Order: sequence, then C-alpha cells, then structure tokens
Amino acid sequence: MIRRTQYILIGIILGLIILTLGGILVKQVLADGSEKEPEVSDNSSIFESVSNLEALNLGLIDGETLREENGISSEGTSETDMVKKDVTVSISLRSIQDDLKIKLSDSTTGNLIYNVDFTVTVKSKDATTNYNDTDKDGIIYIPYVKAGDYTVFMSDTSVDGVNYHCDKSQTITVTDSIQYAKVDIKDEIKTEAQINVAEEDTKVQDQDETTDVSAASATPTAEETTPTEEQIYDEGISEDAEDLLAQIEAETNAQEQEKAAAGASSGTVTAPVQEQTPAETPQVPDIMSDPVYVAAHEGSKGVDVSKHNGNIDWGAVKASGIDFAIIRCGYRGSSSGALIVDPLFYQNIIAAQGAGLNVGVYFFSQAVNEAEAVEEASMVLELINGYSLQMPVYIDVEKSNGRGDAISVEERNATIAAFLATISNAGYSAGLYSNKLWLENHISAGAFTNYKIWLAQYVDIPTYTATRYDIWQYTSKGSIPGIAGNVDMNVLK
Repeated sequence: MIRRTQYILIGIILGLIILTLGGILVKQVLADGSEKEPEVSDNSSIFESVSNLEALNLGLIDGETLREENGISSEGTSETDMVKKDVTVSISLRSIQDDLKIKLSDSTTGNLIYNVDFTVTVKSKDATTNYNDTDKDGIIYIPYVKAGDYTVFMSDTSVDGVNYHCDKSQTITVTDSIQYAKVDIKDEIKTEAQINVAEEDTKVQDQDETTDVSAASATPTAEETTPTEEQIYDEGISEDAEDLLAQIEAETNAQEQEKAAAGASSGTVTAPVQEQTPAETPQVPDIMSDPVYVAAHEGSKGVDVSKHNGNIDWGAVKASGIDFAIIRCGYRGSSSGALIVDPLFYQNIIAAQGAGLNVGVYFFSQAVNEAEAVEEASMVLELINGYSLQMPVYIDVEKSNGRGDAISVEERNATIAAFLATISNAGYSAGLYSNKLWLENHISAGAFTNYKIWLAQYVDIPTYTATRYDIWQYTSKGSIPGIAGNVDMNVLK
C-alpha cells in the first residue's frame, strides 16, 4: 500500500516537471516568433516596392505618387539622383579640299545635336589636336588641313541630365584636290527662324549700284537736295536726251556770244528785248523709238523675286505678259556663313510653275573659297531636287557688306568657277549674275563665257561691253499686276 502511494507521488512530480519544461519551451517558441515578425513586414515592403515599380513602368502611377507613398520628398533631389538619358552620338566626316568638317548627330534620329559643347580629338600621323564645338551647332569645321589620313574621336560629356557618348571613331582621307560634285548638305540648311536675319541677309534692296558707285555712297549737299527747275524737268529723261539738250543749249549760248561780239565791234550796245512770247517746250527725242533702244529691249520679259517681294499672285503675273521668273532659293549668311533657305522659295516655285511660267533659280553667294562654293551649289541642288527648271541656276555675286566682299578677284573667280562647275556637272544649265561695276572691276567676267551671263544695269540702253550677256536686268523698280511694290524686270535675249 505504501509502495503504491510512493509510485503515485513520483508520477505526479514527474508530470509537474514535464509540464514546467513544456511551458518553458512554449514560451521560448512564442518569444522567437515575436522577434521574427519585423522580417516578415520588411519582406512585404520589398514586394510592395517591386510592385510599385512595375506599376510605374506600366504608367499606372506617376513618380510623384510613388514618392509620396514612400515618404520621399521631391525637393532637393540632386542631378546625380536623377535617372539620366543616354544618347549615342554618330560622327560623320566630310572633306572637300584641304579641310575637315565634323558633324555630330543623334544616332537614333540622325539630327545634328545642338546646345552641347562637344570636344573631339583629331589624330594624324603627325599630331593629335582637340577641337570644341564652341557655337554648339553640332558642326566643327577645320580649314587649312594638310592632306593625309585623320581619325576623329569624341569625348563623353553630360549636359542637363543627358549622357552623350560615342562608341565608334571615324577616319577620313583629306586631299588637296577638289571634286566639283554635290556633297551631303541637307542637315546644314537652316531656316530664318534659326538665325539673325538682320546680320545674315544683308543685300541692300532697291539701291542702284549697277553703274555709278560714287552716287550710292556720296552724301548730298543742301544745294543738291533742292532740285532746280531744270532738274525737275530733266527727271526721268534718258542720257541720250540729256546729251541732245546740252548740245542745243551750247549752240544757243554760242549764238548769243556772237551777237554780243558783233555789237561791241560796231560801238553800239543794244539792250536785249524782252519778248513776251509763250514758253516753248524743248523737243525731246522719243528714246523708245530709237532703234538701239528697241533692239536692247527686244526679247521675253521676266521677273526675279525673293522673300522681299512678299506673297505673289502668279496667275496675275502670267496674265500681264511675263514669260519667266528667276526665284531666289537661298543665300549664305553674310556674317556667320550659314546656309539659309529663302522662306518663300517653295511657295514661289510651285505657284510660278503652276501658273505656266518658265522658272530658274538664283543663290546669293558669300563663299570665300572653293569648298564653300561647292557647299552652296550642293544646297541649291538639294532644294531644286524634284522640280523641273526651264531656266538656268545662277550664282548671284555682288556687294553685300558681308564676308564675300573682302576676298580678292582671284579668290572670287575661283568660288564662281567652283559653283558653276558643280551645278553644270549635275546636269543643269548654270550662269553668273552680277552688275556692270562688279563684272568690270571685281570679277574676271571673260573667264565665264561658257556659262550664261545675267547683267544688271539700270539704264535705257546698256553700256556693258566686256562680254556678251544673255539676260539684262534693266530696272529694280518695275511694276506689274500680282506683285506689290517694286520688282526687278528682265529681258531675255
């Protein structure tokens, strides 16, 4: 009985020990579970962030919402914290003669990259030199380059959160000979919205410098600005008529002097009798009936126009008897040398041809060397591509108060020859436009008689004899229906 009681007590004690140990173990397990709960919370936050990023990529939420949900302020974010855009730059090289032009464009769009001061390294067998795109137009031009092989590298740069890098260098061979052929120029053609027009389009309109350069530059005196009675009468009379009037006046003066001398020899001086006779109008010859005048003005009539003539009613122009139009397609800037399209060129060429006029084009040149002249011709060829011309392509060379005025006659001849050869080699008829003064003094006109010559001289009968001419621009103050204001008038021989 006693032994049985002992066994029961021992069992109770062991049970209590087991229960105690079990409680301790359970408590420890619960404590461990409580400590791991933050890890679960952290993992949930990570998963949630991943999900938010996917939603951001899908456009379901915006970046500002994501920052607010995660307690991040957008203020004070540095450039290094921003996600930067990568742009791969493509290098293209071109050389016409003893020069190197480097173009830096977006490899995706093919467009030149503006507003970035790129640095490139040009390496030859003799030297390694760095150049910068200081005007930030995506073009670096290096003149006077020695013939040889050149390799161009670009340094990576970052501007406004955009990384610009170039994966490939380019190599080119520069030669000292020139090919008069079209080069790729289309990405260099600018509109007037991209330039300072007042500095670049400097040709003076409606100023006659075709005959007497001193008349355009001299400052008139007070007496000269007040016209006399004779000057008022003579206004609009041709040179031939003025010569005849001068001859009549000289003969009249001679007769008066003879009468005075005869009276003095007889000792009698007779006071002149004031005859009250009506004033007689001198008989002025009709210059328009002069055979030389008639011959000079015979031929098809035409106009030349640019943006300065404004919007034109080409139907009215054609109906007025005009047969042809020569349209300015563009010009090189007098200051920067940029290649600029005339803002009304396309409008004019389409409408003029639609009205049935024969059409040609001209380009106002400011080239200072042969390479630039090839560029100008290449621009013209690019602009007229797709249009059928019935008249030549002319290079316009005259005073502009710009960069083209400063070169020598020999340099100017070289630029004209390069332009005309490039146009002619492309299959077009080519010609030279200038005025009498420049054709006689600033251009060796005789060197270009294989091309068309377009003379400007504002007189009744042209006096230019240095070479033949095919078209004569006889006034800048013509007036025809369809064109507001003055317009240049021409006759095609």
